[in-house]
Amino acid sequence: MTKEIQLAAIERAEGIILALLTIGSLFFWDWHITLGVIIGGIIVILNFRAMRMIFESGFSKGRIAGSVFVKYAVKFLAVLAAVAGVVFLLQGIVNLFAFFVGLLTIFLAISVEGIRGYCSVDEEEKTNGA
Repeated sequence: MTKEIQLAAIERAEGIILALLTIGSLFFWDWHITLGVIIGGIIVILNFRAMRMIFESGFSKGRIAGSVFVKYAVKFLAVLAAVAGVVFLLQGIVNLFAFFVGLLTIFLAISVEGIRGYCSVDEEEKTNGA
């Protein structure tokens, strides 16, 4: 029996990874880098939570609600505008490389939880003798 990866675990991992990246950015002694990591991480965390809320409300009725597509399109455009705003408007204030590292928070969280899920399945197989 495979262990299901919970969305709450991914959200928790996102927060932990963002905190670790922020602490790591402090070693550069440059607030531009730290600010870039924090802003990128916050955008991605808010995007993931908004996507979760949209899909949970849309699929909770047993069928796909038509408003899901509209809400998702609006969310996508908002994220696109936020990223473009940081890249073009805050270019001198925020380190763009650090900003893109902050945007990787969701990728790292999903990877970590996927590996944890795979390892727990492997441990279950060892204990069950399979």
